[in-house]
Formats: sequence, structure tokens, C-alpha cells
Amino acid sequence: FLIGVGLIYLLAVELGWLPSFGRGDVVHIGWWTTGLLTESGRKSLVLPVLTLGFFQLTLIMRLVRAEMLETMRTDYVRFARARGIPARRIQFRHALRNTMVPVVTIVGLQLGSVIAFAIVTETVFQWPGLGALFVNAVQFVDIPVMAAYLMFVAFVFAAVNFMTDFVYVLIDPRLRSLR
Repeated sequence: FLIGVGLIYLLAVELGWLPSFGRGDVVHIGWWTTGLLTESGRKSLVLPVLTLGFFQLTLIMRLVRAEMLETMRTDYVRFARARGIPARRIQFRHALRNTMVPVVTIVGLQLGSVIAFAIVTETVFQWPGLGALFVNAVQFVDIPVMAAYLMFVAFVFAAVNFMTDFVYVLIDPRLRSLR
């Protein structure tokens, strides 16, 4: 909430670069209405995206830093240095790859909280989205809409967890050759 209000004050009120609320102009393409194809629609998307991104960015940055510091102290990194491998290659090829397994786990879990806090972001920026629909359903005790929203969120959680497990295979070579 505070990140969104701070970004509105800085980028919309003081600097006047971005709109402070709303979706901007929309385009009707058949049955679909979107603001992504207009300049004002893309501009009004920047502040909500920054708000949701900054919300989780500090946690992920601290985690990557802590894991990298721990990984850089391991024996295989010391041996790679002793062999004369350049430091940049050691950091990106050896250490960062092993650091990414716990980071991907946390990112996958935190995507759920991004979905949950999208309700607050939609309220701050006055976006007509699923969060606003859910808040209205709670106010008017519309049980079918609340159930559908919660089922959708559960499906998204399951899909994100599946994708997280799939990404493990891409970043950890030990998991590719399990027989």
C-alpha cells in the first residue's frame, strides 16, 4: 500500500510522468477489451507493476546475496579459483547456478502473495480487475463469485508450483539424469 502511494506521489504528482489511477484508453478487439495496445494503457500499467515488483524485490535480493555469499565459500569455488578460472565465470557459471535452487523456490512461493496483494494494488490504482471483483463479492456476500475467485487462486498456486518444479530441472543438472 505504502509503496504504491509513494510511487504515485513521486512519479505522478511531483514529476507528472505517469497517470496516478485508472487503465487509460482501451481498444476493443472482438469480445476482448485491452489497454495494452494503447500508449496511455501501457503508461497506466507501469505504476502497478512497479508496486508489485518492489514488494517482493527486497526479499529476493537478500536471499540471492546470502546464498551467493554462502556458495562462494564452498570448496568447488575455491578449487575453480585455484585452477585460474576467471572470477566472472565462477560467479555466473558455478556459484549462481547453485544459488538459484532456493531462490526459485522462494520466488515460486512469493508469486502467491503477489496475487494476494494485487487486490490492494488494484484498489490503490483503481483498476477494475479480479481483486476489485472479489472485494465487491465480499461486500455483497456473493458466494459463487468468492468461490470462483478462490478456485482460480488455487489453480494459479498449483500452476506456479508445477512451473517451479519444472524450472528445477532446467537449473540443476543433477535432476536431469535421474534414472
